[in-house]
Amino acid sequence: MLVALPAGVILALQFALAHGVFTDRVDAALERALSRAVSHEAIGIRASLRPRITLTGARIANIEGGSQPDFARIGRLEVTLAIVPLLAGRVDLASLRLSDAEIILERDADGRPNWIFGAGDGAVGGIALDEIRIESSRLLIPSGPVREVTIASLDLERDGPGEPLAMRGRIALDGEALDITAHIGPEADEILPIDAAIRGRGLRLALRGAVPRTTATPGWSLRLEAAASRDAAQRLAARAGHPIPPLAIEHLAARLGPGEPWPSVRDLTLRLSPFDASAWLSGLEIARAELRAVGLDTPTMLAVQGRRAAADLGLTASLPSPRRLFEAATDEPLPVEAVLTAGRARIAVSGAITPGIPIGEAVLAARLTAPDFASLGPLLGATFPRLRDVNAEAQLSGLFTRELRLDGLSLGAAGIEQATGDLAIAFAPRLAVTGALAARHLDLDRLAGSSAAAPARASARAIPEITLPLATLRDFDSRLSLAATSLVMAGITWRDANATISLEHGRLLAEPLAATMPGGALAGRLLVESSADPPRIAMRIDSRGRGLDLAAMRRAFGVPVGFDGHAELAFDLAARGATTRALAATLTGEVGIAMVGGRFTGATALRIGPELARALLPGGTPADGLALRCLAIRLSAEDGLARSEALLIEGGFGRIDGTLALNLRDETLAARLLPDIRVMGVTVRAPVTVGGTLAQPRLGVEPGAAMARVIGDTVANRLWRSSTIEYLRGAAGSAPPGGDCAGALRLARMGRSGPVPESAPAPIPLVPRELQGTVQDVVRGIGGLLGGRRR
Repeated sequence: MLVALPAGVILALQFALAHGVFTDRVDAALERALSRAVSHEAIGIRASLRPRITLTGARIANIEGGSQPDFARIGRLEVTLAIVPLLAGRVDLASLRLSDAEIILERDADGRPNWIFGAGDGAVGGIALDEIRIESSRLLIPSGPVREVTIASLDLERDGPGEPLAMRGRIALDGEALDITAHIGPEADEILPIDAAIRGRGLRLALRGAVPRTTATPGWSLRLEAAASRDAAQRLAARAGHPIPPLAIEHLAARLGPGEPWPSVRDLTLRLSPFDASAWLSGLEIARAELRAVGLDTPTMLAVQGRRAAADLGLTASLPSPRRLFEAATDEPLPVEAVLTAGRARIAVSGAITPGIPIGEAVLAARLTAPDFASLGPLLGATFPRLRDVNAEAQLSGLFTRELRLDGLSLGAAGIEQATGDLAIAFAPRLAVTGALAARHLDLDRLAGSSAAAPARASARAIPEITLPLATLRDFDSRLSLAATSLVMAGITWRDANATISLEHGRLLAEPLAATMPGGALAGRLLVESSADPPRIAMRIDSRGRGLDLAAMRRAFGVPVGFDGHAELAFDLAARGATTRALAATLTGEVGIAMVGGRFTGATALRIGPELARALLPGGTPADGLALRCLAIRLSAEDGLARSEALLIEGGFGRIDGTLALNLRDETLAARLLPDIRVMGVTVRAPVTVGGTLAQPRLGVEPGAAMARVIGDTVANRLWRSSTIEYLRGAAGSAPPGGDCAGALRLARMGRSGPVPESAPAPIPLVPRELQGTVQDVVRGIGGLLGGRRR
């Protein structure tokens, strides 16, 4: 009997519904639950302890002022009736289930949303139902950023009237599949408390706070937090029509509040996950990048931390407000200020960028301050010299492109004064610097003092062991035009120095290369092949005009050279190695010094200078020196072994010629000098020999032994027949190479023609050679008094 009672009740309900007894009541219950007009095409019932009524072709009316008459068109709507009220003849809906529905979400002209049902009597959203399930349906949002929401399944449940609503389901926003869980509290003062979590493929979103009926409702606040993988961020940005670089969003947070027509946004934070930024700059790794704004109308602050090679990098920037960034016209300049740090170096940039113009075309004012310029090397992937106290200003363009331009550059540093010019720095395929720089003053000694390798400890050798900084040349390419009005090198001030430099894959060519030293002008070329194994260096230098003023050089260098006059200098040398001694040991080429006229003063900085002068000039040197007709020196070197092709000094006192050999590998030397002078009428032709080393030369060394020490067994056979070697060995009948002034000068000038001294007048009989010049002047004067023709 007890079992049959429920079945009988259900059968009675089915009969009543089939005859339309409760149809009007069901419609009224739906309208009471939704506070909207409801219509349908057909109605059916499914037997159960909780009867279920199915409506097909159901429609729920929209609010007044809606764009369409129906809020929802539902293919199938199923409601569950509460059994106890039904036995009393009252229809109450316990749950609602709909599928194949199309629902439109919109606001009326006053901003009232159509998805809020009823008068807000404490039920969530105004719906007086404990269970709602939506399947295979979609939401249309004509005016929203998301145009369509597809609902695979969505369940809403609560324990009873006035209790929080639990929501869970699977939806898709414009095709982006999401899982959603949420708890929505009872409405109070037109505000719904909410705690929601949304997850998708590589996407996470959390909402905590309250959702209002309208954004202008006071007193509500909603905290939004989100994260997205690189793929998810790119996917969503592409759907929004704003492609972004391949970046992952580690944390996005904002607080929404009352606002009209859009909510206000506060405490906006966007933080990116670490990423490889090699697409912007090779080897750049970004450890942290964060964007912050207090509100939509306050400046946006950017902070970035990264690393390239061994350098820690930082960037801080002040940008326009988020609202201005999003709403700016394509031709509206937007002000920016940024500071980039690399170690203690700091680059400040300010100016404006225009949304419609690529940022690489923006021209910004840039200022660099760097206590040590080398700290910027890792930023650009190169080894820079350690310039101190660097300050530079320029107009910067080419940001985030493969070439950075610095126009109107002004540069100052310890050792560099008032350098100006234009530079371009290319980052791909290799770092390359091109342009032109001109400095008022350049102190190479001061610059090298902080970057050059320290020489080896003091030793018995004259050539110090210094490692050349050649690795720097392999780090980048360059094509530069350099000039300096004043240049200090080796303690000497040079003027009007200029060079055109080409550097490619470690091969440096400076041509032309020119400067004016205190004694005169020099010009030539320099070649450094740092990538060769071993490195190779070649240099050619020639003096210009009358040659170098030796007196001016003596005053400038502070070193007595023993001669006054103008000497022509020329050398063309090449060597291999990465240190100064390695270069000396492989030195190959020619050196020539030629001088016509001038005087021998006797003063010299050589260790054996005074002793050598006494040996060559037994009569001593007058206070005003000895007049010269010519001085010619020509040295030829091969693999560190140098020998003289010409060595001649000639004047009124006579002549001194001879030969010289140097072994630059071990710094040994051998010289045999033959003076041909007359002292008080006596001809002196006693050979003078020199041996030992560059650091410790000695007089009176046996020439054969000295020469054997210089040349060694490895080159002795090859040079055995050289006239220089024969003479140094003291072979009978041998004579020093070079010949007279004209021949020796041509050798010293590398075969070029040039001035030669006038032929020496015939000697006056019985007059000592040292008095010939004075007596001949007297004779010429007497001849003039006796009627000789004047000139």
